[in-house]
Amino acid sequence: MCLLCSEAAAADQGIALTERPAHRLCGLHWQGTYGEAARGAIHSVIRDVQAFAARRESGWRSPIVGLSWNDRPDGFRYFVGIAMDDAGELPEGFGSLVLPEMTLASSWHGAGDGEVVAHYVRMIDWVKTQSISWDKRHFHHREEYPHDVDLTKPPALRLLIPVSPA
Repeated sequence: MCLLCSEAAAADQGIALTERPAHRLCGLHWQGTYGEAARGAIHSVIRDVQAFAARRESGWRSPIVGLSWNDRPDGFRYFVGIAMDDAGELPEGFGSLVLPEMTLASSWHGAGDGEVVAHYVRMIDWVKTQSISWDKRHFHHREEYPHDVDLTKPPALRLLIPVSPA
């Protein structure tokens, strides 16, 4: 289990509640259309953050975290980063976000699990059946990729949706 993870409940339909402590993410911002993202535009941002993470001398390798804000009809904003205790010296163009402690609906998406968007739809439907609501105050979706993710292969990652009591 990663240092940011803790399962708060047994998985129901492959979905569980997960707690994340307050933490700082350092990385890069991207924004564009859904079509650009589908054609791999985000991959170069992920690779840049992956390369930055590989150069760090930290003993623990953070997953690569992607946060999305679906705040416009033709596309979305995305932040790709790694968890760091302090921002330290960051490469040009990098920034940081501080996230509060939060609860998220969480599900593992395997390489053979189909489309990521369809998986999110199942998660959103699950949230609607629970005594919780989708909490979009800080971001809309969170994705956690292994630090050694291979973007040439089908996606295998953790999908998360921030939630709060209804």
